[in-house]
Formats: sequence, structure tokens, C-alpha cells
Amino acid sequence: MNARSLLLPAATLLLLVSGYFRSARAQTPDPPDHRFRYVATVHQTGPVGYRDPLGVISPDGLWLAFAAGPRIGVQPIAGGPVTLFDRVHRITEMVWLPDGRRFAARDMTPDRRGHWLVYDLASGTHAPLWPEKPVLHGVSEDGGETFEVETGRLRYLAWSPDGRRVAGVVPGTAGSQLWTLDADGANARVRLSGQRLTHPAWIPGENRVACLAFTGERQGFDAACAGLDPNAFGQEAYGPVAFSPSGDRLYYAVPDEHGYLDLWRRDRPGGPPRRLTRFARDTYAPSVSRDGRVLFKTQDYRTSIATAPADGGPSTAVTTFQAETPSWSRDGSALAFTYGTWRHATDDFHYPDIAQNLGVVRLDGPLPAAAPTTVVRASRSEDQSMDWSPNGKWIVLHSHADGLDDVWLLPADGSAPAHPLERGGIETGWPRWSPDGRWIVYPTEVYEGETHRTALFLIGIDQETGTVTEAAHEIPLGMSAEGTAVAVWAPDSERLVFEAETAPGQKALFIASRKGGAPEPFHTFASDIKYSGVTVSPDFRQAAYVAPASDGYLQVFRVPISGGEARQVTFDPTNKTHPAWSPKGDRIAFTVFRYLSHFWLLTE
Repeated sequence: MNARSLLLPAATLLLLVSGYFRSARAQTPDPPDHRFRYVATVHQTGPVGYRDPLGVISPDGLWLAFAAGPRIGVQPIAGGPVTLFDRVHRITEMVWLPDGRRFAARDMTPDRRGHWLVYDLASGTHAPLWPEKPVLHGVSEDGGETFEVETGRLRYLAWSPDGRRVAGVVPGTAGSQLWTLDADGANARVRLSGQRLTHPAWIPGENRVACLAFTGERQGFDAACAGLDPNAFGQEAYGPVAFSPSGDRLYYAVPDEHGYLDLWRRDRPGGPPRRLTRFARDTYAPSVSRDGRVLFKTQDYRTSIATAPADGGPSTAVTTFQAETPSWSRDGSALAFTYGTWRHATDDFHYPDIAQNLGVVRLDGPLPAAAPTTVVRASRSEDQSMDWSPNGKWIVLHSHADGLDDVWLLPADGSAPAHPLERGGIETGWPRWSPDGRWIVYPTEVYEGETHRTALFLIGIDQETGTVTEAAHEIPLGMSAEGTAVAVWAPDSERLVFEAETAPGQKALFIASRKGGAPEPFHTFASDIKYSGVTVSPDFRQAAYVAPASDGYLQVFRVPISGGEARQVTFDPTNKTHPAWSPKGDRIAFTVFRYLSHFWLLTE
């Protein structure tokens, strides 16, 4: 992906602004005393496995540092060329150092371990933060207890305005540790908290740190990170938070009545709260320059289901509501999908208890549909990507319910509740039932010491009774199936096709035996999108996948499984993912997605 596809021109965005603000509600917004200026738009690589693109303003107010998927870069706030740095795995946090020449970013590598990197604008290079201190050592504030932590486990790093001290949080199962240490990683002091602390911020002129603190079901602002009641702040608060240069104003985000965030301001000490924005989706993540300008972002997230002719042609909308990961009924008369209102901050904060449900739309009714024809499952937790048994009696699905991350079985007639078929899954993908009804295949992660890999697993199943005939076991492939969301079956129920990453930005389609052995690649292509999936035609002659097209959009392609030239299937200017071939072979369903962060400058 190049810089052009990461950033949307301002002229294009201005066409979208009208209608993007929420309609008026009963509560009248405060009179504005500020101005907004559009800065940039950053595209996220895909809807599954990602969070909102990140962006922060430099202390001198000249630069926007941003990250999305494997890309990290900077551009002038006033507009100008984009500089992209070397590829990363996945940046989860960013912060500028006070000198304005460097910023730090936490890269989450495939081993699920964070690594803090410091980027230098002048040289265009990066290096590890505190390379001589892979493990940090600290003492409690009273000096009575010692602690140590891997540098990469520190979260939400924040430098003091003078650059001398750094604050960070180490999350734990029973609370948090707040670390404050010198800028070189030495002289660490550790404060224990029974609360879930996030987003520490130095209060200008006071040499102390404020935090967000979560207790029970509510998060609030804690001016001392001292374990105060979050309700004392009077509002729920979501981060990051930021102070004005003089410390007299605090910027933070608050959920509205629909659960979406608005940007708020509160004068200190004790001033009344004031809403600053009223956008359609999350508006949050303020960062402040030394001259008092505030950068913030708005989320633009949309997904829906569509189909296109398998031989190529125009796309047809199936849903007008938020839905993804389609799968076909065995007779091709209906499409199932994950649907809901997920991917906003207040929902993700409670992950995996998020608003992802399972539904079905019949294709013989009016299309596009404004709601599911049938709600299959709506638990409190993430439910994803169902598949019917060949005889139609059962539904297999992935769910995080009951604290699990596993494959579940549900009677198709709803006569009994769903139950897990196995336990112990980690980042489990989407299960698929073999054509002969005897097997269910799914991807999941396997941890081996401090490393991990993605593997394909099989469960033996009797589709008449729903009884497990063979416990879940790994298919010995001799490789990691990194980036695999789903494996699909050949008609003989003996072979499988899956997509996996072979190198950064490179993918391959593989065919493998159900019994194991080295998979055989039959097509390679360039793509940055993770978990985009693969599907096969009913006659097993073709596979369909998603890759960047010459128009810059992610499009559906098809390629012979025996090898040969790929052919583009979809052409409209939208991004696609999660293809699924119909049982009749005439159409391919897919997710259409739009995932952007728009960055704005607030001047008060």
C-alpha cells in the first residue's frame, strides 16, 4: 500500500462532511467557541484484526505522526508530502517525545510481545527505546518492594513536558502498576493500584501524573492515579487524555446516549464540562501542541455484505446494515453473517463482550435488506462466521461467550442452547464443515514457550447427532498458517485450501491434505490485509481471494487451483474482503468495508 492509498485528499473529505454530523437531539449543544480544520485521513487495512488508525500532533504543532496496519509515517499538519518509514507489524500506541524531532511507537509483533521503537524525523530511521534495558527495574514508592518488567510490556508511555521523566502502565489481572522513571529508563518508582489504569498524562507545572481508572463497569478521570472512585469525576471518560500547555484545560472523550464518543473539555480546577464535538461516530484521542492546538480524530467505519457474478461484473448490495464475514446456506438461498454495532471505543473497551451477533438474510426477499431475516445468535460476547452442517441440522460458529475463544455448536432449529465443541482456543478463526459432514476445520493459535504460531485443527463430528467423534487435534502442516482466518474444503472432504502470510506484505494460497503434510502453494500475491480469507468454487477448479487491484482498492480475484493467471472479479471503487463462493457456483459474496480515521485540528 502506498502513501496515496493511506491518505485521502482534503477536497474528497469535504464532500463527505455534510451529513456526517449527527442529527440534532433533545440536548442542545453548547455554543461553539472553537474552529475545526481538517488535516488528513488515514485508511485502515481491513476490518478484522485491526483497531482505529492512530495519529498524534508533534509538540511544535508541525507534524502528524500516524500508523495504520503495517504502515507508519509522518506528514506536515499544514499539508505536504507523506514520509513512510519501514514496515512494522502492528502499532498499538504512539507518543511524541518533547523535543518534537522524535516519536515513540509500540509495535505488537506476531509473538504478541510489544516492542517500543523511537523514530527520528531527521534521519528517517528508528531504534529500540532503551536498548540497554530490555528489562526495567523499579521499587515501590515507599522503597519496600522491588519490581521488574520487560520494556515492551509498559503501556501508554507519556513523557513529562520537560522530557526528564516518563510514565507508563503495566496491566495485571488484579489491577495495574503505574511506573514513573527517568527518560533513560533508570530510577523507576512503582505505584500499585487495584484499578485498571490507562493513559497516564503529566499535569503541566505539577510534576505528577493523572490517569484514567476503571472500576466495575465505569471508567473515569483520576487526577492523581491514586485509586480514587472514577465516579467522582462525574462523567465517564475515555482516552487518551491531554492537558493544555498551561494545564488549565483537560481534553477527553465521553460516550453519548448511543455509546459513541464525543470530545469534551473541562477547565481546571473544578470547571464545568463542555462538549466540543458532535460527530456520527467516535470522536476522541486528543493530543495538544505547545501553542494550544488540539488534534483529534473521528472514526469512519462501515461494513456490509454484497455479491458479484463469479465470472466478474457489477456488485449487488445484500445488506444496508453493518455486517461482515458472509457464508452461504447449503442450498444457496440465504447468506449468514456477523452483524452488530461493534468497532467503537466503548464496545472495544469490554472486548470480547462486544456487539457482534449472527444473522441470516434470505435472498428471495427484498434486497438490500435493512435487517436480518433471522437472528441466529445474540450473546453478550463476540459471535462470528457461522456455517451450516451439510444436512442442515446444525450450525457451527466461533464465540467468545463464557470467557472462551472456541468453536461452538448450535441446533439449527434453536431447540437447545449452543455449547463449545472444544476449549483452549486462542485467536480462533472461523470453522467450516466438511461436505461429507464428518469434520470441522478451524484455525487457532498454538503457544510453544514464548513463541506462537497459527495452526489448523480438526474436530470429528457426527452431523446426525452433533456428537464429537474425534477430539480437536492439530493438522501437522509443518508451517505456521499466520494470517489464516478460514480454511475451506474440497468436495472430497480430504483436501483443504487456506491463505497464509509468507513474508511481510506477501501471501500465498495453499492446498493441503486433511491428514497433514507439507501444503502446496498454488498462487502468490502481494497484500497487506490480514484475515481476508479464501473461498473455492463448487467444482474445485477455482479459488477466490482479495488483493489490491490497479485502481488502488481491495478487489476479489479468482485463480485456477491447478495454477494459472488470476482474473479480477469485482470492479466498483470500494474495498472488499471475506469472499464466499455460492453453492451454485454463479456468485461470490464478500464484505464491503470502509475504515478510516479523519484527523482534525481544534483551535480555541
